[in-house]
Amino acid sequence: MIADGLMQALPNQLQSILRGYEHILPELVIAAWIPISIIGDLFLVGGKEKSGRAWRYLLAQVGLIIGIVLAYQRMKYGTEGFVSFQMLWVNPGANAINCLILAIGFVIISINQYQQKPFSFEEKIGFFSILLGSLLTSLSIHFLSIFLSIELMSLGTYLLVGLRKDNEGVRASLPYVLFGMGTSAMLLYGLSLIYGLTGTMLILDPAFSRGLATADPFLAGTALALVGAGILFKMSWVPFHPWSPDVLESLPASWMSWTSTAPKIAVAWLGIRLVHFVPISMQDVIALLAAGTLLVGNLGALGQYNAKRLVAYSSIAHGGFLAMAWLMPAEQGVDNLIFYSLVYSLSTILVFFILDEVKPSSYQPNDMQLWEGFGQAYPVRAINLFIGFIALIGLPPAGTFIAKVNYFSQLWEKYQISTSNSILALLLIAVMMTAISIYYYLRIPFYMYFKKGTAIHPADTLKNNWIYMVLTGAIIACMLFPTLIYSIWKA
Repeated sequence: MIADGLMQALPNQLQSILRGYEHILPELVIAAWIPISIIGDLFLVGGKEKSGRAWRYLLAQVGLIIGIVLAYQRMKYGTEGFVSFQMLWVNPGANAINCLILAIGFVIISINQYQQKPFSFEEKIGFFSILLGSLLTSLSIHFLSIFLSIELMSLGTYLLVGLRKDNEGVRASLPYVLFGMGTSAMLLYGLSLIYGLTGTMLILDPAFSRGLATADPFLAGTALALVGAGILFKMSWVPFHPWSPDVLESLPASWMSWTSTAPKIAVAWLGIRLVHFVPISMQDVIALLAAGTLLVGNLGALGQYNAKRLVAYSSIAHGGFLAMAWLMPAEQGVDNLIFYSLVYSLSTILVFFILDEVKPSSYQPNDMQLWEGFGQAYPVRAINLFIGFIALIGLPPAGTFIAKVNYFSQLWEKYQISTSNSILALLLIAVMMTAISIYYYLRIPFYMYFKKGTAIHPADTLKNNWIYMVLTGAIIACMLFPTLIYSIWKA
C-alpha cells in the first residue's frame, strides 16, 4: 500500500521539481554545454593544436549563440516565474543581466578566436564555470543556490588563475585560493546563523524578514557580516580586495576582462536583491565600504607604473561604483547597474586587450617606457586606447559619463531624502576619486603622445584595429544614444 501511494505521488513530485524550468532555458543550455564541450574535446585529443583550438572556439561560440538567442527572447517577452522550489527567480532585471553577461562572454571568446589566442581545455572549462555561476547567481533567491552559484564562479576563477605555472602565477593563485576558501567558509557559517535565526533560507519568505527583524541585533549583524564577506570577496571590495591586483595582472587579456566583469555584474545584481529584502538598514555600512573601496582602488592605482597592475587597481574602484547601485531605489538601481555594466565591460575589454599586446618578455614593475612613441607609430591603436581610458574615467564622449552622472544624481537624491552623512561622504569621495583617476588613467597616453621612443610592435596591427574601432564605436554610441540603449531591455 505504501509503495502504491509513493508511485501515485511520484508524477506530482516530478511535476513540482520540473515546474518553471522552461523559464531558464539559457542557463540549462550553458549547463548542458559543459559536458558537451568535455565530450567534444575527447575527439580532439591527438589532433593538431591549431585545428583543436578552432573546434574548441566553434563549440563554445555555438553554445553562447544559442544561450544569447534564448536569453534575448526571454528578456524581450519579460518572462517571470519561480524555478526549482523558488530557489531561482526569473524576472526582467535578471533577464537583462544574464543577457548582458552572455553577450560579454561571446565578445571575449570571439576576439580571442579572431586573434588566434590559445584556448585550452582547462581554459574552456574555467570560462564556462564562471559563466554558469554568474548566470545562476543573478537568478538565485535562496541562500543554498546563492552559495553554490558563487562557489561555481570561484572554481572557474581558481582554474584560470592556476594555469600559469611561473613565479608570478604561483604568487597570485595561492593567496587567492586560500583567501577564497576562507571567505567561502565565512559565507557558509553566516548562512547557518541566518537559518538558525529565521528558520528559512528563502529571501522572499516572510519568516526571513521577520526572523532578522526580531533577532538580537548583534547576532543578526554578525550573520549578515559573514554573508557579506563571501559576497564582497567576488566584488573585490575593501577589505577583501588584496587578491585582485596580483590575480588580474597574472592573467591574459581575455580572462582578465572576464573575471573583472561577469562575476562583479552578477554579484552586484544579487546585492540589489539582498539589500531590498533584508529588514535591517545597511545604508551606512554599504556607504562606508563603498567609500573605502573607491579610496583604495584609486589611490592604489596612483602609485602603479606597470600598465596591467594599474588597471587592476582601477578595477577595484569600478567594483565599488557598480555596487553603489545598492543604495538606490530598486528600479533606478537596476537600470543604472545595467547601463554602467555595459559601458564598463566594453571599456575593460578594449583597454585590457590593447594593453596585453604591449608587454615585456619578463615582469617589470615599471613598463611605462614601452609606451614611448606608441601614438606616433600606431595612431589608430593609440586613439582607441585613449578613448578606452577616457571611458574608464567617465568623461565624454564615452557612455560611462552618462552612467556616472546617473550614479551621482541618484546619490544626491538619496542624500536629500535621508540627509545621511554617510551618503554625502560617499558622493564627495566618488566625485574626488573620479577626478584623481584622470591623473593615473592618462599616464599611459602621456607616454604614448609626449615621449619619444621605439614602441613595441603589437601583433597583427592592421588586422586587429577594426575590432578595437568597433568597441570604441559602441562606447561612444552609449553616450550618443542612451535612450536607445535603455530601450533594448526596457521594451
